[in-house]
Amino acid sequence: MSVENKILATAEVISKTVQTLIGNVINVGYHSHISLFIKYTKGDETGLTVQAHVQRTAAADIAQTQGWSTAAGVKTATLNSYTMTTAVQHVITLDVRGIEFIKFTQGGSSNDGTPTGVYSASYTLE
Repeated sequence: MSVENKILATAEVISKTVQTLIGNVINVGYHSHISLFIKYTKGDETGLTVQAHVQRTAAADIAQTQGWSTAAGVKTATLNSYTMTTAVQHVITLDVRGIEFIKFTQGGSSNDGTPTGVYSASYTLE
């Protein structure tokens, strides 16, 4: 099995008020997993929030990834967001079987301060 390694962003200042694309949309067809590696250096903002958005085909609607919880037999979806509030190196690994395209976005976690924090991001596909 081959592993593809790519850099998405190097030393980028985080976005303050909106989720902004990290690098490019990634074609994950024929792969089973993607691991996103984030290095975050905190600045004047509260934190950094990363989200994953997927498409089954190039023409399909974009959907934010979600987790499911069950209570009293009822399943409820919760949108996934990954928030970092201190300087950290973090990895997010997702199962992408059945998905053709994925993109990651970043933004300030509380829309506060003047974003001076920076992040870098890369990924591997398996």
